[in-house]
Amino acid sequence: MKDFTAQIFRGKTIARILFNEQVVSHCGELSGKVLDLASGGYSSYMKYLRGDIELIKTDSLMKDGVATRVDFNEPLPFVDNEFDSVLFFNALYIVEDRVATLREVRRVLKEGGTLYLSTPLLYGEIPEPVDYCRLTQQGLEKELKEAGFKKVKIIRFGERFTAAANLLHPFFIFNTIRFVVYGVSLMLDRMIPENVRKNNPAPLGYFCIITK
Repeated sequence: MKDFTAQIFRGKTIARILFNEQVVSHCGELSGKVLDLASGGYSSYMKYLRGDIELIKTDSLMKDGVATRVDFNEPLPFVDNEFDSVLFFNALYIVEDRVATLREVRRVLKEGGTLYLSTPLLYGEIPEPVDYCRLTQQGLEKELKEAGFKKVKIIRFGERFTAAANLLHPFFIFNTIRFVVYGVSLMLDRMIPENVRKNNPAPLGYFCIITK
């Protein structure tokens, strides 16, 4: 796992560490013009993206590093077929009409372009400024297909023990405690029987790769 210890000592949650691992695995070779819809300015995952992409950073709130404020509940201020890829990380839960927003994302993607989307499942409320929902894998797939996407790959990350560790994160005052708890929770996740993972999954969240 890339930078595991370093991320712990920077105060990252286990959810953020596992999410960053998905970014490393699936977004490290992006090219062309890339729209980051919920960039947060200087999010930790950006260090894992190539430096030569044309990255357009937007967010629902203006902050340092954000080029354009977007309202996820309104049409996006971009033309049709403009972007090679779109990143939409950990913000779907603040959207009022998710299918309408996903249709907008599809509109601004080039034909054959890819949406990379991540969203939590077993996670505390995150009012930023609102938090409407948690979608299961089936719920995600249903809404993505309603938005017009045909090719959808959904990857679960985390399981029961890392989810519990993430929920308890505010109580881990010292980084050394996080190091031990995160390591143990990862080990225990790996010990969960495959039939339990398959029939009764309890992931921290999902990382989705969706092609237009």
